Amino acid sequence: CIRDRVSTQSTGPSQKMSISSQITPPSGVYRNTNLQEVHWGPGCLSIVLEDSIKKLGKSKALILTGKTLATKTDVITKVQRALGSAYGATFHEIGEHAPVSQIRKAIEMIQKVKADVIVAVGGGSPIDSAKAICYFMHEQDKGNDHPDSFIPSIAIPTTLSLAETTQVAGFTNEERQKVAVVHPALVPRIVIHDAELTLLTPERLWLSTGIRALDHAIEFLYRFDTHPLLRHQALGSIRELFTFLPISMKNPNDINVRQRLQLAAFTSLWPECRTGALGLSHSFGHKLGATYGIPHGITSCLMLAKVVQYTAQSKNTPIEQLSALADTLSFIPHPYNSSPSPLGPAVGSSNQLDIVKLRKDGELVGQAIEKLVSDLGLHSTLKSEGVTHDQLDVIASRMTGEDKKGTEQWNDFKNILESVYDQ
Repeated sequence: CIRDRVSTQSTGPSQKMSISSQITPPSGVYRNTNLQEVHWGPGCLSIVLEDSIKKLGKSKALILTGKTLATKTDVITKVQRALGSAYGATFHEIGEHAPVSQIRKAIEMIQKVKADVIVAVGGGSPIDSAKAICYFMHEQDKGNDHPDSFIPSIAIPTTLSLAETTQVAGFTNEERQKVAVVHPALVPRIVIHDAELTLLTPERLWLSTGIRALDHAIEFLYRFDTHPLLRHQALGSIRELFTFLPISMKNPNDINVRQRLQLAAFTSLWPECRTGALGLSHSFGHKLGATYGIPHGITSCLMLAKVVQYTAQSKNTPIEQLSALADTLSFIPHPYNSSPSPLGPAVGSSNQLDIVKLRKDGELVGQAIEKLVSDLGLHSTLKSEGVTHDQLDVIASRMTGEDKKGTEQWNDFKNILESVYDQ
């Protein structure tokens, strides 16, 4: 960590802020998940899926997906065919934000057909639903905490939202609030990235979930418990997302680009046993998504740039996290970074930091995100997404707690919401 002391040095008409830092060796822990294998490559589904079922020691799969994939594309037919004799049934009623009522119906079907493995196909909703099912079925059976006592899942993503690397299962309760259950055994055991299955994903969904992946990577860099071990995974992901998302928009059938985007999304949030929202943009997304019917990809398009700019200027952002955010600018290519420069010294290598420059570079990262969102045709506002102005106070209070209404933090969050309401 870096312990910081802020001092001001007079530089004529303006003041330059500098940081005198005492650098200490980093310390921490990385905890792996129960993920066993990741497969990627166009057409790999038909090669690896049936064998993956056998590797898990299972014999009958329930496919969990949404209605659009099941009824308007041939994706689920391909998955059924790839399962061969292991195919049991398909449940295709999983809706956006994973409503708990549909999760309960899926559990009933699993029990009816006696499936012993779930194959989740689609975006974050079916993959999160599969994890929630694993949790609730385990609670019903009152098994022990060993991973083998949970029904396992295999994730086959068709978007870039990336629910497949975490131990958190988010779903919508009866009050239309986004809630979650957490357990290390919920992580899918096998992930299959087959870009051919993404070709029919609607463009807005594909590109906006790419911004969601960018949200993962950037917020990982300044989350309160971030650590250096995975920092370079996130930075590499940022570079590739800024590079390949515009290319994918111009050439939507380019399998090479789509496959690389799937891998970039995966590395935006490398598998680890962690809990809690990544950062402020994710927290806003959780408050906006299910309650107001806004897809999480779009919540990231709405909030990420403004949150990054706020974080860059906030006095509460620790120096190491601010340095990591500023360092991101070097990994953003032209034209989103108007003056790309060679990489500077690594974060944590210097005990003299220019805080004004760090904040400015962080601001430029936010501006680069705004341009990318705009270039992808994804600019939106809370108003255009159906949120009425009177709800801004409600959302800010949900972020801070009702007891903190009117505090400095509450006002900061309200101002962020105002900045994306109708602009």
